[in-house]
Amino acid sequence: MEKIEQGKKVMVVSAVLTLFIAVLKGIIGYISGSVALIADALHSLSDVLGPIAVYVGLKIAQKKPNMKFPYGYSRAETLASLFVSFIIFLTGVETLRQSINKFFNPSPISHYGPVILVILVSIGITYYLYKYKTKVGAEIGSDAMVGEGTHSLVDAYTTITILFAVAGSYMGYYIVEPIVGGIISFIVIGLGLKMAKNDIYALMDFCDEETTNKIKKITLSVKGVEGAHNIKARKSGPFIYCDMHIEVDEELPLNVAHEISENVEKEIKNNIPNINGVVIHIDPIMKKDAIIAIPIILTDKEVNNLISANKITTTNLDMEKALNYKINDKFATAKYFLIVDMDCDIIKRCKIIENTLNKLDRKKAIAIFDLLNKQDVNSTIVKDIGVGMDNTLRSRGIKIIKTDKDTPKDALLDIKKLKIKNNIKN
Repeated sequence: MEKIEQGKKVMVVSAVLTLFIAVLKGIIGYISGSVALIADALHSLSDVLGPIAVYVGLKIAQKKPNMKFPYGYSRAETLASLFVSFIIFLTGVETLRQSINKFFNPSPISHYGPVILVILVSIGITYYLYKYKTKVGAEIGSDAMVGEGTHSLVDAYTTITILFAVAGSYMGYYIVEPIVGGIISFIVIGLGLKMAKNDIYALMDFCDEETTNKIKKITLSVKGVEGAHNIKARKSGPFIYCDMHIEVDEELPLNVAHEISENVEKEIKNNIPNINGVVIHIDPIMKKDAIIAIPIILTDKEVNNLISANKITTTNLDMEKALNYKINDKFATAKYFLIVDMDCDIIKRCKIIENTLNKLDRKKAIAIFDLLNKQDVNSTIVKDIGVGMDNTLRSRGIKIIKTDKDTPKDALLDIKKLKIKNNIKN
């Protein structure tokens, strides 16, 4: 809302300054007899309608959703932008008509000094409005305001043509004004059509591919998200709305899956300006990769050998030997964990970490979760686990797999067989 208020303030300033320019050019044009300057004054007067339209559109966009308009009024800003586009187009057509008329009916002017002065003042003010409106429009994500800024730049160019006309008239070359004016007219007409096309696209829920790709990249970076698809992003006035499907492990508790979706929404809103709504559908899938923590028993001799070989907390292990260590009957009191990184049932690497928290009396479950979470563990293989530890790990997204096998190798082979059987049943 603060950004919209800022946009409204810009439109008020723009309308006041543009009205001032229009009156000034009209008075000097009448005194000097410059038909071109009078026409440009009428042009500037019509430009006052643009900022007013955008102001009204932004004000309407602030209204809260209701039963009649449950998605809000944000598209009022796009309608205002479309209105501005037609003003630019019609201005180009009118300028072209005047240029053609002056080409066949050239006429000199008088009072060159005041005319040149008002033209320079007009160019300075319109260029300032161009920089001001495009800067604020980009900051608040308002296409209408950016369009209005571009319109101000076109006005500055159009006024420059009047300067050429004055110089030409002074030197007796009256035909300079209609030629330059005709060129600028075609530019203005093309700009108006391009802006109108963008506004119509927005009203028809055009999907911005660049924004969609950015949303997908952000989503996949969130921990717990296995995939993302059917992503749709559309602009509605200054806001962006997004609908998408995310894939999460089917065995995650509902509250964990919901927390992942909330994290996705938070990250998208933090990284993409003007995201006003994100609707996320959660698709449960069978997880293909896993980082598994297994409590193991190591003798003092084995520990000393690993330490001397600098193989504790590294991936430089004898994998066959590591997978044949004994599984510790008690999860929480295990002094060491074997961390196994798997991809589609293929073991990529494994390492051993020390559990220095095994003798804690209080908050042991949370502490061990934090230890495993730093290793990106999402599954554990256990023989026995306490209720408190079980609930803590499950509620935070770590899968508990119970086994009666004695070694990690046998336990992993058993899990693989179970997966194959489950797939056949399905």
